[in-house]
Amino acid sequence: MLQHYRSFMLCVTCSAAMFTPAVHAQNAELKQIFSQLGAVPMVRAHFEQQKKLASLNKTYVSKGEVLFSKNLGVLWQIQSPVKADLVVTPRKLVQKTQRTSSQIEVDKTPYGSVATMFLQLMSGNEAALAKNFNVVSANYSPAQWNVVLTPKSSLFKKLFVRVDAQGQRYVERIAIQEKANNSTVIRFSQQSTQPQSLTAAENALFQLAK
Repeated sequence: MLQHYRSFMLCVTCSAAMFTPAVHAQNAELKQIFSQLGAVPMVRAHFEQQKKLASLNKTYVSKGEVLFSKNLGVLWQIQSPVKADLVVTPRKLVQKTQRTSSQIEVDKTPYGSVATMFLQLMSGNEAALAKNFNVVSANYSPAQWNVVLTPKSSLFKKLFVRVDAQGQRYVERIAIQEKANNSTVIRFSQQSTQPQSLTAAENALFQLAK
């Protein structure tokens, strides 16, 4: 169970989009995408992650709810195959199950920048994301946008080959091509900006990461 949970933590927080100075038109498209995503202070959604391990010829599926708060961070509430919570802030990572709770400073783990990728994407933090990825292509329209990325930093080159992100008003799908022919696909659905206030349970989880 622990190994599966760690695999989920690594993959589900690898959601990212960024830009490098290449083509002006492409930069403009990226800025529109970031502006659209960063304009919403809070988004709730259902997620489903499918992780395929080529060596085992097996696909692992994780499902749950995700909450993004521009001011606080990201809360992943995993419902299956195990129940667990993952809180990601710019400073800390907190993992909590029914029996255990642990936390670590982002800058004290090599996966810190990985774990903050989704937060940086939703916040429209171009500068932070630009440290880790280059853009292969970026297209934007009010009805659909998509970004194709390749890793820039040495850490991400060890983990990923390519990242594809797409959506409409919100992020809807992220496909990650990994080393050794492994892959991860995360789909988001039922996105909503309501309610804007945290529940007592959600607030308590975010307090753990302070």
